[in-house]
Amino acid sequence: MNYDKYRNLQYSEASEIQQVQDKLLSGHIEYCAVNSPFYRDFFKKNKVDFRKIKTVSDLKNIPFTEKSDIAANNASFQAVSDTEVVDVCLSSATMSDEPIMIFQTREDIERLSYNEELAFAMAGITENDTLLVCAALDRCFMAGLAYFLGGVKLGTRTVRGGAGSAAQLWYLIEKTKATAIVGVASFMMKIAMYAEENGKKPALQGVKKLISIGEPVRDKSLALLPVSAELEKTWNAELYSTYASSELATSFCECPARRGGHLRPELIVLEIVDKSGNPVPDGETGEVVVTPLGITGMPLVRFKTGDISFIIDEKCSCGRSTVRIGPILGRKGQMLKFRGTTVFPNTILSAIEDKKYIYGAYVEAATGRDGNDDIKLFAALNGENPGIEVLKDEIRARTRVSPEIVIVSKEELDSVVYGSEKKRKRVTFIDRRKNEQ
Repeated sequence: MNYDKYRNLQYSEASEIQQVQDKLLSGHIEYCAVNSPFYRDFFKKNKVDFRKIKTVSDLKNIPFTEKSDIAANNASFQAVSDTEVVDVCLSSATMSDEPIMIFQTREDIERLSYNEELAFAMAGITENDTLLVCAALDRCFMAGLAYFLGGVKLGTRTVRGGAGSAAQLWYLIEKTKATAIVGVASFMMKIAMYAEENGKKPALQGVKKLISIGEPVRDKSLALLPVSAELEKTWNAELYSTYASSELATSFCECPARRGGHLRPELIVLEIVDKSGNPVPDGETGEVVVTPLGITGMPLVRFKTGDISFIIDEKCSCGRSTVRIGPILGRKGQMLKFRGTTVFPNTILSAIEDKKYIYGAYVEAATGRDGNDDIKLFAALNGENPGIEVLKDEIRARTRVSPEIVIVSKEELDSVVYGSEKKRKRVTFIDRRKNEQ
């Protein structure tokens, strides 16, 4: 597909954007019905006439695709011959210990690089920048590949740092004079902490932009979380939030206004639905459902991500006409009920992670004797111990809950949060409720 003609679509009138999206969606649904073994059977089973899916509003006539569907029928999602697949990515599965394979064609790779090129450009990165990619390119990960391709397509001086040690990445920052970094926010903080511990000053290094992936950096009001504000201060750089996943093969990135991630209407259809699968009004929270457009290797329709967020449909000061997605407030399966209060693990962690005396933390939930959720916060400290009650007060003030707190060593925490180098992301929530029900 020639994406160049869509580069400025985000500035068009809403009616023009809708017209283009409807046309692309109709073609995408037809492609799935003809080429995807899974959707061919899925549409037939659910009596979906793909010829009648002409607009985004018609999507409601198609049932959702769950991650468990992909895990159980992975091969049947491949919509091209083996000879047309040029790359295979792996994504974690929820219902199986086996990873999900995501099949990519040459066209999908081109789409991926186009998406990230525009995402970086939206954040203000130009060909004059040196971009350090702190995401793994090996082990079939999509993220590092996408960011590298996007940086190259944009024309930046792209440094493939990978997910190595903080020492190695600080060396690359100094050596290459990086002006922008893309990586997990907590990891970018660890790099800065390593530098400070070795007498360096990240704030004077010349890094101007931090592109955060994989972790929320804002609250529901779009304000920076305390730990995110500390990250900006430490680097003396602007922090930009993004939202993406391997299945989406598309990212929502913030513009310089930094008021939510902009939708790329030529690349993806976004829905927010309630527990019953019904659409919620813009601004209300619900589960993120996506239909990535233009993917040929492994196309998806109405994929339920499990992430909780909301749509922002207000004019952005940057001049773009597209809607935006708000911060990811949590995972649907991670919602906790604690003495009548609903809370997400991320909310608990964000209440203390900005404290200098906190090295790191994670949340564990189990089913209590009364059937409610028992919550424990495991935290490692940086020498100073303010006391359990101080920590509880900090959490209670911001979340209205007061979980049990267990102090552990840094080594114990790292073994859980980071584990082996094979882990794709840090683990900050352990759900033991299912095992005890």
